[in-house]
Amino acid sequence: MKQYKYLKTRQVNGTLWVEIHNPPVNFLLADICEELHQLIRDVEKDQHIRVFILTGGIEDTYIFHFSIPELKNIVNDNKKLMLDKVFHTRLGAFLLQYNQTFTMWMMDKFPWYERFILSLTKKLRGFSSTLFLLFQMHRCYYAIERMGKITIAAINGSCSGGGTEMGACFDFRFMIDDQGFTISQPEVLVGIVPGGGGNTRLPRLIGKAKALEFMLTGDTWSPEEAKRNNLITDHFPKKDFHAKVQDFADRMSKRIPVAVREIKKTVHEGMEASLMHCLSIEMGGTVRCFANRHTQNALEEYVRIIRDRIEEPKGKRGTIAENLALMQSEEVLGRIFKD
Repeated sequence: MKQYKYLKTRQVNGTLWVEIHNPPVNFLLADICEELHQLIRDVEKDQHIRVFILTGGIEDTYIFHFSIPELKNIVNDNKKLMLDKVFHTRLGAFLLQYNQTFTMWMMDKFPWYERFILSLTKKLRGFSSTLFLLFQMHRCYYAIERMGKITIAAINGSCSGGGTEMGACFDFRFMIDDQGFTISQPEVLVGIVPGGGGNTRLPRLIGKAKALEFMLTGDTWSPEEAKRNNLITDHFPKKDFHAKVQDFADRMSKRIPVAVREIKKTVHEGMEASLMHCLSIEMGGTVRCFANRHTQNALEEYVRIIRDRIEEPKGKRGTIAENLALMQSEEVLGRIFKD
C-alpha cells in the first residue's frame, strides 16, 4: 500500500487500521484530509478489506482539532477571493451556495470532475487556501461516510472540532473511558461554526435539540455522556480498548459486502430524499443483493437451517436467535464465502 506522510496502515484479518501521525497532538490538516481521501479511494477497490478503522497513532491522542494556523489563514484568503464581500450580499450568497451545491453534486456523479476541482483548488492554494481546505475536507468526510465498507472511529484520546465532525461520518464510534478523555464541538467559543459538516450531521445523528445544545454551549462530554446522547457507540477501558474494537471489527467483517454497501447507500441517500424515492433506492439495492453469489449462498444456507431446525427438527425446535447465531458460525460463513 502507498506510503503517506501522516498516515500509517496495518491490516489485521479483514480490517485495515489507519493511524494518524501529526505530533504533538494530531492537529488535523488539509493535507491529512487529502491523504486520507486518497487512501479511501484505494481501500474501496480492495475486496480483502471489509472494515476500515481510523485511530490516533500517538498514545492517548486521537485528533485534537483542526489546525488553528490553517483556519486563521482563511481570514485573509477569503478577502483575496472577495468571498467575505460576496457572502454578505443576499444575491451573492444565494448564487454561491447553489453553485457549491451543484459542484458537490457533479463531484458525486463524476469522479473525474472531483479530481479536477480538487486539483484546481490545490493549484490556487498558494494564492488562497480557503477553497482547497473546504473542498478537500468536505470530500474526505463525505468519502468516509459513503464508503462501501464498515467504518469505525477508534477514539483513543480527547477529540474536538474537526475530529468530532469527522467521527460523525463513521458507522461506529468507540472511546476509551478511564483516562479522562472528552469529546466536544467548541467552535462557538472562538466565534465560528463547525465548518466540516457538524451543523448538518450532528442533528441527524443525535437529534436537533441535543446537537444545538452540544454546539452552542461548546461543552465537553465524557464518554458516558457521549454514549447516552448517541454520539458514540460504546466505550471501554484503555487496557481492553484495542482488543474490544478488533473483536467488533472481526464480527462486522463477516457481513456480506454487497448488503453492507446497499444498506449504507439506502440510509444515506434516503435521509436526503422523499419516502417514495427512498423506496426506489431500496428496490435497486434489493435487486443488486439478490444478484450477488454470496447472498445466494447465504439464502441457501438459511433455507437449510430452517428446514433442519424449524420445519423438520430431529429434536427441540430452534429459536430465531439460535438460527441467526448459526448463520454467523465459521462453518456456515465458509460455505457462504466459498469461491
